[in-house]
Amino acid sequence: MDAVFNTLTSKQKKVYTAIEKFIKLRGIPPTVREIGEMLGEKTPGAVQGILNRLEQKGVIKREIGMARSIQLVTDNSLYEDPVYIPEIKKVTKRNISDLYSIYNVNKYQPMPPMLLDSHEDCFLIKCPDSSLEKISYEDILVVSRKYELDDGDIVLVLYNNHALLRYYYENDDPDRITLKADDDLLGKDEFLKSEATIVGKLLCKYTRF
Repeated sequence: MDAVFNTLTSKQKKVYTAIEKFIKLRGIPPTVREIGEMLGEKTPGAVQGILNRLEQKGVIKREIGMARSIQLVTDNSLYEDPVYIPEIKKVTKRNISDLYSIYNVNKYQPMPPMLLDSHEDCFLIKCPDSSLEKISYEDILVVSRKYELDDGDIVLVLYNNHALLRYYYENDDPDRITLKADDDLLGKDEFLKSEATIVGKLLCKYTRF
């Protein structure tokens, strides 16, 4: 790989190095726009052209149609392959049984596998509710539909066709669940299991600064 790297032009080496630094700092690959911002290149087409040549020379590889799919190819790679998680638009009564329909998926986003015990049946969604103090509308949530719940876990709940965030607690009544919020506009924290559906358990969030 060192021999191939030495054949790169100075611009190609700059782009490769920028990608490498971004992955080390953020844990995910950069987009074309982010590469351009790092290098002061305002024309996305110019960056795309360099990426095409890097791919032809075998030092990177990409997935078609995915924004953050750049992977560095090395003889002894330090990078884990990302896992791709569907970013969905919303949760409603009409789509809860088919959240990953092509009509409800914005795109598949790359995620560092170290953040997830298992990425099977996980999805991303923009925060739909501000009832919990430590989560805001600007956050992106990672939710698992395969879960075991303990008291105090944060869950995404569908109630009256609204997606809500709540702290889960087991209820002594087997037909009810306790769902608490820091800012509870509903005025209740006990719900019949037939009226409130737990969509999934919150694993982590991404916050934009």
